Amino acid sequence: MGDKPKALIVGSGIGGLATAARLAQEGRLDVEVVERMSFPGGRFTQHDHDGFAVPTGAVHMIPHGRKGPMAKLLFNKRSKGGLDLKRHGFEFLPTTRYAGWLRDGEHRAANGPFGVMRWFTMKDKLNLPRLLSTRARKPWAKGESEEPDGDEWMRRHFSDDMVDFLDAFANFAISLRFSQMPASTVVRMLQNCFWLDRPSIPKGGCKGAIVALRKDLRENGAKVRMSQEVAEILPGDAEETTKNHRFAVSLRRRGRQDPDWIGADAIVFNGGHPNLIKALSDDFAVDKSVLQQIEQTQAVGGIGFVFALDDDIPQRDSGVTMLTETERIGGYVLPTFSEPALAPEGKHMMITHQYVPSSDIQSEIAKGREELYEKIPWLADHGEELCVHAYHRNWPCNRSPQGAELPADIGVDGIRLVGDGIKAHGWMMVEGIAANVPHVVDDIHSMTTGNA
Repeated sequence: MGDKPKALIVGSGIGGLATAARLAQEGRLDVEVVERMSFPGGRFTQHDHDGFAVPTGAVHMIPHGRKGPMAKLLFNKRSKGGLDLKRHGFEFLPTTRYAGWLRDGEHRAANGPFGVMRWFTMKDKLNLPRLLSTRARKPWAKGESEEPDGDEWMRRHFSDDMVDFLDAFANFAISLRFSQMPASTVVRMLQNCFWLDRPSIPKGGCKGAIVALRKDLRENGAKVRMSQEVAEILPGDAEETTKNHRFAVSLRRRGRQDPDWIGADAIVFNGGHPNLIKALSDDFAVDKSVLQQIEQTQAVGGIGFVFALDDDIPQRDSGVTMLTETERIGGYVLPTFSEPALAPEGKHMMITHQYVPSSDIQSEIAKGREELYEKIPWLADHGEELCVHAYHRNWPCNRSPQGAELPADIGVDGIRLVGDGIKAHGWMMVEGIAANVPHVVDDIHSMTTGNA
């Protein structure tokens, strides 16, 4: 492997590991992954809490199930650009319902998008074709007038009840309200939700995907090193030991002062644009328009509660339930009705999510907790709070908001980005991460071996 060009993957989140696995399977590069944390998976894994698989960020859900970009990336055969991870016993388990709605204390659930539409007005049903046929595969070009935000566009065509319901889903899934996103992003996101599969729960939870990817990387000779933080990226000739490579990368191991230098011919960065810019030396000219776009983009925070539930709860499905009578909480999910292994026998787990309208995290947590106990009538009798997670600062829900359209290419040859800061247009959550990976893999091969 020493004669092959070296690809360094910085960050072992789902985007970094999936990219590394694709590159390692194809065998044209020497692949190494470095991670600053002591565990792999980033915000797409879990930790055991008294037998409950508590997620580190994601909510154990794949939005578009077996038909979305994530399923294609993880399960397609290698000949079709996939990783074929079913070989390792990994799979997706469909939710038992497509979606739910808790309103006025009454819970309703639907098996598909047309079932959801029965909850709304004739106006909504008549205008649905407009939503589904509007061209939004790409961001709308800026014309004489500025593009409206998603809330404005949706309320022109649909009832407040329907918009509030879908807006609650956006809050739950991506920590944003429609008013915080361009209309083209909202339209494309909803089109994808309508046409593709119902959501799924990964077998074994988020960690099931990470375990399968780690196994695949080992099979193909790729290295994964934990507790290694990238301190600086220089041209390869800056260090004697790296002069035969395009880049010299300084790695600082936790607890040690002196860095190690390793060479790389390509870098895939899974830590967000600001962290990459901070690590790059002034020898590299980043595209000025991209720099300006990065400076204008703010990471998105969120708050998630995890509850242990007994088996006497009245609601018994794993579809996301939306809450529209709240100011903060978008919804909740009970993934254990699809994957019982996520909780001890006879127990269930509930995960909630809310966006953060203010910087006072403790106050937002208190207000979110109050909303949950007020709006979910059975929670106080059947639930116990396990933990609450606040995602902000350098551990946000999303390193860039949906609709930011930050590029994977910042103008430096040999470097590309993956992860939740570079979601493809209209693809949310891990689907957006997965949709970007094949393009990055092609770029890396083109830059290192001359073959796209």
